Parts: sequence; C-alpha cells; structure tokens
Amino acid sequence: MKKSLIALACLGCTSVFAQTAPLVTVYGIADMAINKDSKTSSANVKTDTTNVITNGLSTSRLGFKGDREISTGLTANYTFEFEIDQSSDSGIVKTRVGTVGLAGAFGALSVGRRTTLVRDLENSLDPHDSPTAAGTLSTKSRETRRDDTITWTSPVFSGFSVDAQIGLGSLQKSTPATGVIAYDATGVKADGNSGDSTSLRLNYANGPLTVKVGTETVKNFYKAIKVGDNNLTAPSGTAADPARDRKHTMYGASYDLGMMTLYYVGTRAEQGTVALKSTFDTNTFALRVPVGALSLNLGMGTGKASVGTATTLQAAKADLKSTQASVWYALNKDTTLYAVYGNEKASHASFTTAQKESTFLLGLRYRF
Repeated sequence: MKKSLIALACLGCTSVFAQTAPLVTVYGIADMAINKDSKTSSANVKTDTTNVITNGLSTSRLGFKGDREISTGLTANYTFEFEIDQSSDSGIVKTRVGTVGLAGAFGALSVGRRTTLVRDLENSLDPHDSPTAAGTLSTKSRETRRDDTITWTSPVFSGFSVDAQIGLGSLQKSTPATGVIAYDATGVKADGNSGDSTSLRLNYANGPLTVKVGTETVKNFYKAIKVGDNNLTAPSGTAADPARDRKHTMYGASYDLGMMTLYYVGTRAEQGTVALKSTFDTNTFALRVPVGALSLNLGMGTGKASVGTATTLQAAKADLKSTQASVWYALNKDTTLYAVYGNEKASHASFTTAQKESTFLLGLRYRF
C-alpha cells in the first residue's frame, strides 16, 4: 500500500512538472556591403565616404534562443542576440536583445533589453527591411532598443492582438536636504523616473490586410531629433520648465494585392511645453513588387520638423523629403544579393543650402 502511494505521488509530480527537452537554436545574419555615402551640410560643405559596412540591409548578428515547457501550457524562453562586426577586430559590438520570459494561454511576457514597440511597428511595414541608408525619415525621432523593459504580448483574437511595454530609466531618486528634487547639469530631474517609458501597440492582421498603431511616452527625455547635420532639440528642462516628456505615435498598414504589396507608415513625435515644443511629423508610402527571385522595392517620404527653442527653426518648420529604392535577388532561401539607393533632403530658411544625403549600397546578406 505504501509503495503504491509513493508511486502515485511520483506520477503526480511528473504530470505537474512535466518538462520537455530544452530547445536551443543558434541563428544569425552575416551582411557585408560596399557603402558610398555623400552628405552636403547646411553650410554647403560636402563629405564623401566609401567603405565596407556590416549592416547594409540588416545588421550582422549572432543569436541564441530556446524554450522549454516547464508545466502543462507554460513555456519558459530566452533570447541572447549580439551585434557582430566581422570586418574588423571589434568582434561583438553590443547586445541587441537579451530577454527571458514565459509564454502560455495569457500570451507572452519577457523581461530585459529588446526593441521598442514603435521600432517593431516601423520595421514590420518597411519593404526595404530598414537598410543603413539615407531615405528613411521615421528613424530620426525614435529609439531602436531600450534596456530594462517588461513586455507583454496578448494572444490573437480574430486577427487582433495587443502589445504593452514598460521601460525603467533612471533608477535613483536624489533628494537634497532642502527636500526639493535636484536637477543635474543637463537639467534632468533626479526623481527616479527620468527615462521611464510606457508603450502600447494595437495590431490587426487578417488575410492581405495588416494595420498597426503604437504610442510611446518617455519621461523627462533629452535626446536630439536629427535633421541633416542640425540637431532639432527639445527644451532643456529646468526647475521652471520640467515638462519635456517625449511622446511618439506611429501608425501604418500594408495590403497584399498579390502582384505587389502596398505600405504606409506615419509618425508624430513631440516634446516640450506648449510654448516651446519640438515636433516631428513624417509620412512614408512604399511598395514591394516580387518578380520571381527578384524583389523591387520603392518608398517615398515627406515630413515637417520644428524645434522648441528661441531660434529661427521654431518660427518655421523644416521641410523633409526622402526616396529609397532597393533591388533584392534571392540566390537561395538564405542568401540575398542586393542594391539600395536612398536620398533625403532637409530645407529651411535658416540654412545656407539644403542639407542633403545620398547613399548607395551593394551587398550580400546570408541568414542562418
């Protein structure tokens, strides 16, 4: 009788803590491209660069990921992904993704460094796959990745899903003897909340149609919005003017017509007070046309940008224009030969001449 009870107990433990064998996947991208880039500053100074880069169409990377069922319906997972510079002795440049998480009927929850939700939205609706080239205006006002994030992805219901992300910025709160929260030399408030972010994204995918809307707010954020060689910077917060949260909204859609896929991405970034507010608005229309092993991609963008400081850039907005075209040829399912051309221009009454940049890439990408 005692032996039977022990056997049943062991069987029960096995069912409760049933585990599958751990799955480990090694993956990555090796991407090398000849890069020719030309810039003309607002002071009419021209700079030409010719080199070999390791992030032409995609950043070269090496990753490890895996998952394991730790109980019925509950899986633990992890991802370690590192940027690689295989063209020099730099080796591993930085951590791109470092997360651990759980997945189940509730969706998926991960903790660690990863891409922001607005960056994911932008990349998923870019037919060029976000090459390192001029011609993508929406990249100027958003961050690509963020440390210390907590991200939840819901299950999909009738094509709808939700992503929510919290990012932890400054960890310390500094309170002087006066009891008044201090500011550092750059005007960042040492309240323990500077750099904290909240983000939400709604997704819909059904048949040929995909629609996504995302929003992100970063508290007491101080980072320049770059337009050409000028940094359009929001007000430097002080005790008298502490309101400089960065608010970023991105929305877009794609529709697969069969012979081609159409894309649209719009962005709106703003920072500062009503009196001194920086804004950055862009609209990008693009398409992808597959022709056998070839993929032809074309995108065009327009935008407006202003800076909330007492400069001529505040009185009138800068006009932004961009074009990007790329051709991919699939040598096989893993290897792509590609060429990318992109250009962008920023015009403003305060510039001696319009700021211009053009890029040409010729490269090879291998996925494994």
